[in-house]
This record gives sequence, C-alpha cells and structure tokens, in this order.
Amino acid sequence: MSGLFTLINEVAFAPLKQRLAQRLLAEADPRGVAAVTHQKLADDVGSVREVVSRLLGQWAEAGLMELRRGAIEIVDRTSLAVASRH
Repeated sequence: MSGLFTLINEVAFAPLKQRLAQRLLAEADPRGVAAVTHQKLADDVGSVREVVSRLLGQWAEAGLMELRRGAIEIVDRTSLAVASRH
C-alpha cells in the first residue's frame, strides 16, 4: 500500500523529467543499460509513450543516452542523475 502512496506523491508533485530520470537510473544495470520499452517507462511514471519518447530523444541528442529497440543505454549517468534531482 505504501508503494501506491509513493507513486501518487511522485506523479502529483515531481516533474515528469525528474520521475523519468529517476526511473531510468533505477532500471539500469551496472553497465548503464535499462532493458525497458518507452511504453513501460511511460506507464511507470504516469505519462504517455509519445511524451516519454520525446524526452528520451532530447536526452539522446544531448549525449546522455543511446536509444535502442527495447533498451536504453545511459552514457552520461552523472548528467542524468542531475536531471533526476531537478
């Protein structure tokens, strides 16, 4: 039940970029690879796939990550961690 309250609190008060960055960092393995789809990320952060895909594309263009089918490789974990706090 506390997980539900945490999710409600995050969706209500944390910006989408922050929630998405936190989720990616949590999903990534030690090599920085998150084996997750854009749809699954969108579901996890309370958004829609199109918006999540747009944000991921912006971060990929900035050099923070590389996007692959069914996986995301975090290239710049430090910058993504900064995004997760703002």
